[in-house]
Amino acid sequence: MADNDAFRRYLALGAAAAGGAMFACVALVLVVDPYRLYRLVERTGFNQVKTQPKRYQKEIKLAGARALKANLLIVGNSRAEIGLDPDYPALSASGLTPYNLALAGTRIQVAREQLEQLAGAGQHPKHLIAGVDFFDFPVDPAAAQQAAAAPASGALAELGWRFDTLFSIDSVADALKTMRIQNAAYPSSMTARGFNPLREYQKMARDEGYYALFQQRAQDYARRLRHAPSGLVSRASGSSREFDQVRAVIERAIGDGATIDVVIYPYHAQVMSLFEAAGLAPLFDTWKGMLAAQMDGLRAAHPAARITLWDFSGYAQYQCEPIPAMGDRKTETTWYWEAGHFKPALGNLMLARMLGAAGAGAGADASFGTPLTTAGLAANRARIARERAACLAAYPSLFRDTAALMTPQPGR
Repeated sequence: MADNDAFRRYLALGAAAAGGAMFACVALVLVVDPYRLYRLVERTGFNQVKTQPKRYQKEIKLAGARALKANLLIVGNSRAEIGLDPDYPALSASGLTPYNLALAGTRIQVAREQLEQLAGAGQHPKHLIAGVDFFDFPVDPAAAQQAAAAPASGALAELGWRFDTLFSIDSVADALKTMRIQNAAYPSSMTARGFNPLREYQKMARDEGYYALFQQRAQDYARRLRHAPSGLVSRASGSSREFDQVRAVIERAIGDGATIDVVIYPYHAQVMSLFEAAGLAPLFDTWKGMLAAQMDGLRAAHPAARITLWDFSGYAQYQCEPIPAMGDRKTETTWYWEAGHFKPALGNLMLARMLGAAGAGAGADASFGTPLTTAGLAANRARIARERAACLAAYPSLFRDTAALMTPQPGR
């Protein structure tokens, strides 16, 4: 009997210890709030800087947008996530509440899912800024395209990720990491409005120099572009999944009565010249024409809709920014982290230009960013040709070096 009593006490103590440990872990996650889901405490030096989440990114961002009742939404991939800062003052000055829903490594379908989920919760944007990426559109014309699978959604899916972000070792680790990065110089973080400031790139640039960042990214793009498909529409299906998804996003926003800005990203001249060297410059131009025709068609079908397609691509002074020399760890670029990702300084010019068209922005550069329609395609091509000529004259080595990147190296 005594042994049984001792065993029961042992079990009770063990259960109490396990319960206490679980309670402490849950309390830590709730208070530190690494994903900004509970908003019980936010204190400078304790948990104000939040770590960049590595899981449930879409769900966490949607929760943030709902919590703030955001009605100016930025969607897209990593180019928008790290380049378009929702804390740019002119956005808030518009009287709307901005939030950056963009997610690295995603296609426009994810933006459609985000907008549908917000609409299901009764939240509708008044202004939508949607980035579209040429890299996502080329297809093999002979291959049939299948519809993308819909992600799990609904109350059960919501309960599942909510439970996991509260009761998991990963969340405890992220809570501890959040406390550690409060005074870090270059933390990987996400702001309260969903923006990724990419501070870790600042450290990489300091340690390795911007040349290394540009070169590594350019080599990645060159490998990808050597094998890029040559079409935009599948002959087998007679359509393009990406264009269909763009249309669905715009139609959703039209139904919400939103002002809609569709953004062609400002690739650095290095990427533009990679398109040339890969023989994809004509396809890039055709893609822009197809987008312009799609937007024209949507405006014709919805006369009250406020849709602008912005072409920020080209070879202007911003895109033709010189790449620091190899070994130079002191020179900092102003506009680009590397050729595929622009900095918030350039993103702010883009936002000012878009808001300026609606009379809300200040400081917009009227020469940067072209409202594109099918009627303006020829003039837009002429603009890009002029910019290219000026960039080539000012920076000929960029074009030579880029052409060399497209030449396959032995063993690669």
